[in-house]
Amino acid sequence: MALLVTAATIPTLACSDDAASPEEDAADTAAQVCGLLVDWSNDMTESMNATSKTITDADDPATANGVLLDGFDELIDLARTHVDQAGELDLPDNDNSDGLVDELRAGAEKSIDELERGRAAAAELDPIDVEGQAGAIGGAMNAVESAKSVVEPVIAAYDDDVLQRAFEDEPDCLHVIQPS
Repeated sequence: MALLVTAATIPTLACSDDAASPEEDAADTAAQVCGLLVDWSNDMTESMNATSKTITDADDPATANGVLLDGFDELIDLARTHVDQAGELDLPDNDNSDGLVDELRAGAEKSIDELERGRAAAAELDPIDVEGQAGAIGGAMNAVESAKSVVEPVIAAYDDDVLQRAFEDEPDCLHVIQPS
């Protein structure tokens, strides 16, 4: 004997309020944006550190330039991924969400430009011997820092005190946004 069980669903729209407050939306927005930016920063730092370690461990002028250029290629690929990730953000729907996503995507695209400039400069270097490692790696790190800084959104540009406070209050935002 088969027993058929059905579940009845009762609409609960009038019984609950799932809408978040503006403060909750702003806090969620700040956490998502800054969490993503911290991940991006960590991605680039880890990649550059691995490149640097490979160059200094080998101490081989015959391979160092190629390693540095390969490192830039990896960084550029990461930045392209960041453009896509910015577009995939699912921020709470408010007056600023589209602008923030657009600013993050544009910043990630600018970071590609910064890294391509850094790669072009690295391609012009003489063979990187042990004495030249600090300058070559330092120049690459400067390019990475430039690439990381152009993705930082300018939060003061958003005319929303609640959003600005949320970004100020989010611990992950400390080094990945431009407050003004």
